[in-house]
Amino acid sequence: MAKRLRVSKQVDRFSCLPDELLGHIISFLPVNDVVRASSLSTRWSKVFSLISNLDFQYYYKTQKSESDSFMDFVDRVLQSHTDDVDRFRLMSGKFINSNKVNEWIRYALQNNVKDLDLRLICEEFKGLPDGVFTCTTLVSLKLDLLNKWKYALKLPVKVCLPSLKVLHLSGIEFLDDDSSRRLFSSCSVLEELVVKMRFFVLRQGKFNVCCPSLKKLTIDIACDSFDYEIVIDAPSLVYFSCRYLPRSFLMKNLNSLVEADIDFGLVSDSGDFLFRHNAAGTDLLRGISNVQTLHLSAIFGEVFLKHSTVVPVLPKLTYLDIDGNFLVGWERALPRLLASFPCIEALVLKVKQPSSRDNIDVKLPSETFPSFLWSKLKKLTILSFKGKRMSYIWLSTFWIMLKCWRMSQYKL
Repeated sequence: MAKRLRVSKQVDRFSCLPDELLGHIISFLPVNDVVRASSLSTRWSKVFSLISNLDFQYYYKTQKSESDSFMDFVDRVLQSHTDDVDRFRLMSGKFINSNKVNEWIRYALQNNVKDLDLRLICEEFKGLPDGVFTCTTLVSLKLDLLNKWKYALKLPVKVCLPSLKVLHLSGIEFLDDDSSRRLFSSCSVLEELVVKMRFFVLRQGKFNVCCPSLKKLTIDIACDSFDYEIVIDAPSLVYFSCRYLPRSFLMKNLNSLVEADIDFGLVSDSGDFLFRHNAAGTDLLRGISNVQTLHLSAIFGEVFLKHSTVVPVLPKLTYLDIDGNFLVGWERALPRLLASFPCIEALVLKVKQPSSRDNIDVKLPSETFPSFLWSKLKKLTILSFKGKRMSYIWLSTFWIMLKCWRMSQYKL
């Protein structure tokens, strides 16, 4: 009986699998390796035509001759391919022909692509095929254009992406205010949106995100002119990340928001800029008032207090992570900031002080910490400290006061 149960070592179970399953397995290998394997036998050549993931990477090569070889390689692979495409990923160099890129994208669209990931450095990128914005099978679209200063996203008259759940846009700009609104509102089941822009001048005056299904939103827009408005209406939003502040925020229906990651960016000493910056910050904090976890990167000091006497209250916040540049006056700004978080239980600090400030005295806080802090705060963590000795002593004193209060409560 035992002999019957023994399996011969010569049995090739892998080759016994159906072609469709083999094609799915080898789809996770680099395309170059799959092409080599396809030359082993007629069967492997057939399996190769069934792979569902197509990943073409040509990012670090700079020679035009290498570009020609790469384009020929992609053409050969697509000519041999016969099945649907689950994932199509393309990383192209600057010598890759833009017309070729669009041919490859159209092939993916015609074969019911679900995940389209494009990272392009074409010297003269002529724009995406219109079919990208009407693809009914597309679930994830990631577009990263490193030649961002040359390309503005041109939308067709009809935009409809009924299956799209993930949208990442980097290195593009919208032609006008209506373009962003049209694109995002056409994604009826969108759950994750990431937008990163780097421009000297922003064409649009309003960046509009109105999407009932959206759960995660990241906005990272950096430009010389901050004269634009961000409008967000997302009742299902759970996570929000924002880097750099615009002129103003208009935030609606964010009652589901749980976590936010905010980077206030650099702050100019200009009075007018500072007023607008703090006003935008106030709008932002007021709009995310239901958040429970907040990661905050900013400059803390006198600049934080100017033109803004009241920090909006975040009544549900229990966890606060501050990664900041602590400048002159930070020891007065911190108590005022914490006074707006009446339910805070955990505070994490990462302190950085520029060396040029080392000779400036740190004063004892002119404003006392809120009384509720001693009863609510359960954990204080200083992850890193880069600065002058007196500032560290000040923070250590705060920690000792908190610990002593906890010990006295325990004895009682």
